[in-house]
This record gives sequence, C-alpha cells and structure tokens, in this order.
Amino acid sequence: MIQYEDSIIILRRVEDVFEYMQDIGREHEWQPNLREAEQIPEGEPGVGTKRRYVNQFMGKRIENVYVYTVYEPNSRVAYRSTGESDTQAAGEVTWEAMEDRTKVTIAVEAQPGGQLKFIPNSVLVAVARKELSQALARVKERLEA
Repeated sequence: MIQYEDSIIILRRVEDVFEYMQDIGREHEWQPNLREAEQIPEGEPGVGTKRRYVNQFMGKRIENVYVYTVYEPNSRVAYRSTGESDTQAAGEVTWEAMEDRTKVTIAVEAQPGGQLKFIPNSVLVAVARKELSQALARVKERLEA
C-alpha cells in the first residue's frame, strides 16, 4: 500500500478552483500524463458518477475507473477505484476557502496492480508525489495567470 498527499494555496476563489479542477475536459491542462478522460454519465457529477482515466505513468499505460463516494461542491470530493482498474485506490480532494484564496489538498492511498506491482513502493511513492506536486503547481499557474 502506498500513500501520498500534497497541498497548495491558489490565489483564486474556491468556486473558481473547484470548477476548473472538476472540469474533465480541462484536466489534461494540469495533468500532462493524462491520455484519455471520460465521465459516465456526462453532465453534472455527483455521488455515484464514474470517471475513466488512461494515464502514462513511469512509461506504462495505466487505466483506472473511479466512482465518486462523496461530492460536496467547493469543498470535498472522495473517490475509489472500481474492480476494472489497474490500481486499487481511494482518494480525497479538499478545497478550503481562505478569503480570496483557496487551499487545495489531494490525498491518495493505493495498492498498485498490473505492471506497477513489480516496482518498489518507495519508487512509486517518490514518482507519484513529484507528479502530484507538479500537477498542483500547474493548477496554480493556470488560475493565477
């Protein structure tokens, strides 16, 4: 099992940050390893909504399907992977309003599967933390520009 978490403060209102980060059509802007993304069903997400992602991670194609278990606009989203996923994972994203800025925290707990189960957990955590930190920095850069 691996666990990692990161936070960042963005100089934008919580509503703006939440809307940007939850727009599946824009996720590739801040997640450069994202190759495909779709939401099932389309439309406004909520508890039970699924999102399918195909990523490139450490040179490997990884496909995961997540289902929202919590969906609180402008506050918190929690999700877990479904059985057809390459990695069994659960995560939570929180958005905390701080006057004219927003603190975003992403926490993930995963049990690597497929091709990733042969890579030492310490290596997976180091790479995942770096990618998460870079992704949050991209959100900040795009929203503060």
